[in-house]
Amino acid sequence: MSDANAPRPAYLLVQGTVTDPEGFKAYNAALPPIYAKFGGRHVSLTPGARVEVLEGAVENRSIVVSKFPSKEAALAFWHSPEYTAAKALRAGKGTFFVTVLEGLPGT
Repeated sequence: MSDANAPRPAYLLVQGTVTDPEGFKAYNAALPPIYAKFGGRHVSLTPGARVEVLEGAVENRSIVVSKFPSKEAALAFWHSPEYTAAKALRAGKGTFFVTVLEGLPGT
């Protein structure tokens, strides 16, 4: 059984549809150093056309899953001045649904 006090990673789950791929490139280019600063890394990058829906309506949204050492680190990334500036680069380039999920202890 897992130790309830063990560190719990966190995951950002992003579902989105990019409507301006060319304009979205600046946002993508800005992300790597910001993720590194907060200990984040992508664990899945799946384009909408490759998302395999097993149940529910097909929405053709891309899915990105990123792992952080903790929920606090994920939220610090999300609310950081660096990411706020990067997020402005994606404004008007698509629609996005973002959630933060806390992982199980020790995973």
